[in-house]
Amino acid sequence: MELNKLNMYKKFNALEDVELNTNLLIIQEITAKWYKARPDNLDLKLLKDAVLKITQISNKLSYEKSLYYKTIEEYRADKLRAIERARRAEQELLKYREKLKL
Repeated sequence: MELNKLNMYKKFNALEDVELNTNLLIIQEITAKWYKARPDNLDLKLLKDAVLKITQISNKLSYEKSLYYKTIEEYRADKLRAIERARRAEQELLKYREKLKL
């Protein structure tokens, strides 16, 4: 169940990332068009710079979020490997104990 939830979160996050990037591109294009038409307008220059900074921060946060989910998957895989190793060790120990009893 936990893995299914994680996969659903990843799918929803991917959709959110696409939507966010699409909207940022729209804002960037409109801002660039306005700025090209009026490059002497100080407010448009501030807007252009702010949009670029917001885009940079958004990309950084998306990257960090992907690293977070990758780390969770790695921890989960490590945990499952440790459990499997412990089970194999217990089985070997039981076999060894049975041999000693004979």
